Amino acid sequence: MVFLPLMRMLCSQDLRQRRRDEGLTSRVIRKQNKSTPRCWLLVVLACSGVALSAPLGGAPDTIFVNGDVVTMDAEANVVEAVAVRAGRIVRTGNASDLLALRGAATQVIDLGGKALLPGFIDSHSHVSMVAAKLAAADLSPEPAGNVASIAGIEAALLRHLDENPSTRDDWLIGWGYDHSMLAENRHPTRVDLDRIATDIPIVVVHFSGHQAVLNSPGLVRAGYGSDTPDPPGGVIRREPGSNEPNGIIEEQAWLPIWKEILNPALETKIDLHARALGIYVAQGFTTVQDGGTMDPETVAIFGTLARRHLLPVDVIAFPYEPLMPQFESDLAEYRVYRNRFRFGGVKLVLDGGTPGRTAFLREPYFVQMQGESGYRGYPQFNDQGAIDRRVEKYCRRNLPVNIHALGDAAIDQAIAALRHAEQACPEGDRRTNLIHLQVLREDQLDALRRLDATLTFQVAHNHYFGDLHREWTLGPQRAANLNPARSAVQRGIPFTIHHDAPIHPVDQLTLIWAAVNRVTRSGAVLGPDQRISVLDALRASTINAAYQYFEEDRKGSIEAGKLADLVVLSANPLQVHPMTLKDLQVLATYKEGHEVFRKPR
Repeated sequence: MVFLPLMRMLCSQDLRQRRRDEGLTSRVIRKQNKSTPRCWLLVVLACSGVALSAPLGGAPDTIFVNGDVVTMDAEANVVEAVAVRAGRIVRTGNASDLLALRGAATQVIDLGGKALLPGFIDSHSHVSMVAAKLAAADLSPEPAGNVASIAGIEAALLRHLDENPSTRDDWLIGWGYDHSMLAENRHPTRVDLDRIATDIPIVVVHFSGHQAVLNSPGLVRAGYGSDTPDPPGGVIRREPGSNEPNGIIEEQAWLPIWKEILNPALETKIDLHARALGIYVAQGFTTVQDGGTMDPETVAIFGTLARRHLLPVDVIAFPYEPLMPQFESDLAEYRVYRNRFRFGGVKLVLDGGTPGRTAFLREPYFVQMQGESGYRGYPQFNDQGAIDRRVEKYCRRNLPVNIHALGDAAIDQAIAALRHAEQACPEGDRRTNLIHLQVLREDQLDALRRLDATLTFQVAHNHYFGDLHREWTLGPQRAANLNPARSAVQRGIPFTIHHDAPIHPVDQLTLIWAAVNRVTRSGAVLGPDQRISVLDALRASTINAAYQYFEEDRKGSIEAGKLADLVVLSANPLQVHPMTLKDLQVLATYKEGHEVFRKPR
């Protein structure tokens, strides 16, 4: 075992020296780092005399045969069979060769001509919010739900109240409305919600999670009145010609009351989180993210599920940066996996979202609302130095940072902070991950190519909000370049694609479809030059996501030595018509070789 730390030290020193001496770009360094874990494994195995082509330690526990095994390895090989032992892949190749290895206890799984891929890796979502939404009235529009008007919101809330009787101290919660999909084409207000009840507090959460609406008792509980100033990085919207709140609150005006609103009993929360994870497993995910973890109680919930061995997949938490002091003791305990739960780093938010018009843009929104002039959203930090200090701090702690930057002005802030951090602490492997990036410019991609950064695009917007962005928020030119994944491919920048659940449904196959086709709700193709190949979309869902988590040596492809995290699909995505990708079905999910989901017949 002495060889592994020795090789890590030598490889790391060699990479740093080459970076100094040759001025290699971070893109090349990423390729070098990506290969080093396997280099260490080969050295250790070779020194121990192990034959690399043979399964280790006896007959396989399981052999998968009779299907397309899409390995997602560097050559994108498709093979006939996979052998698994003790939760890890021990060999891939021809079915006849692998079946010759079986023992008396080996289970042979006939794929029936279906496809076997690496399990999907969630590059950004909020599993704890998915759990919270399960306890609320679902206000989602089509295709996730059926709420199409403010009257529909009221009906859904009343139905939920009838099924879950409330007291004066309980919040009535609705979640997932989209003002752009309502018949009225506006947000509900305090007046609308007061028609439901004025004796209990009500909150409805915008699908983006960046805005909410309160009724009159809800505003009182939140402490918001006519004399309450807007908090830094947030807005309390007012009645026209008045300082009286109209019920709509944004960003930092909404987040501080999050914990009070979503606060059922602990065991209820544990059950909700277990149910939420079941949603991910049924969609083929074997690694799940809780982005922006809001409180230590959420960590305690995941820790409880982990201790009870009830986590069906790996869960990685990224606490919300302003709250990091609350997580220091948890960070020490969960910096590495404990029964499938660990901390991945920290999440820093720089702006809001485009549908709610809180993303921070370089240029004004395409259509200016009444009373607006040159409105381009707003940042969470007006002081660039405050962002720089935060990113540098976590760089020095070797703690990865996920940066929410949706608008191009916020992305400018992120790039400036990355440059500062890399100058302040040039050593190390950061892989700072920029999240969402809907309005990412070509000059910014050129800058990011020279930095130690990875990207994750919220490509669900290509379909769900492409028409809205083209006609209302961004205009035709910016909308055509929404989520410019093809530009990232051309520059060799590692990227992933995410659904941001509960913002969009947990459904990676629809994301792959959206990235490949870029078809809007109306059937238009939004920026055909930014379409990517099916293979690139699959890499963005597997091996690239593993890389972002520093886990590419153990996940993301079907190769010997890696975890047997697998998903069975109804057909090979590489062989179907691109427009049918979203119609593929997840038939089974395997975590470390064990079946954790099977689609009912």
